[in-house]
Amino acid sequence: MDSEFNAVAEQLRDWFDSVSRLASENFFNMLPEGPHREAVVLDILRRNARILAEGELDADGKLYSPLCYFLAAACRKLRTSLGVGHWLAAVGNVVRLGEQLARARTESVGLGLEVDSPAAFFKHELDEVINHAALAGGVSYLDKENREIALGLSVNWGMRLLLAYALGCAGSSNDSGRKDLAWIGNLMRSLVTAPIGTP
Repeated sequence: MDSEFNAVAEQLRDWFDSVSRLASENFFNMLPEGPHREAVVLDILRRNARILAEGELDADGKLYSPLCYFLAAACRKLRTSLGVGHWLAAVGNVVRLGEQLARARTESVGLGLEVDSPAAFFKHELDEVINHAALAGGVSYLDKENREIALGLSVNWGMRLLLAYALGCAGSSNDSGRKDLAWIGNLMRSLVTAPIGTP
């Protein structure tokens, strides 16, 4: 099973490298290195953070592009990349949480309590950290160092939201070789033993 998780993490790393390269070529590198380029990165980060914070989870994948651009811009702002280890941790976390919530859902029915899906859980966490970092407007009471920590946490929660969201979205990749949200969902489904639930 470990080798299957590693294989999925490697594919996700390669996929996100392609997403980051696309974002750089089409958005971030439109202007020369310097304050104007940094402003473009920040604008894209904030615009997509606002879309995510205001958006609702759906089964059609409407949050896929904003989430990808948000992650690409956040990594660019933090001057970091997402390696296999980052994806491996996210994949394991999503699968484990899905299994735990499936068990909790069974117990909660008898108590009349609702239990979130993994995607909803990670969306709440991402919304909170976006709020703390003041990425979608509003005021942050964090200092610069803590806002940067909040930005790092937003990448952490965003990766996990992406994977859980992909599991809950409808559809499967067609034979055209597209590596899209449905492709991510299919990768994740190959590792899941318990029903995850819809967004």
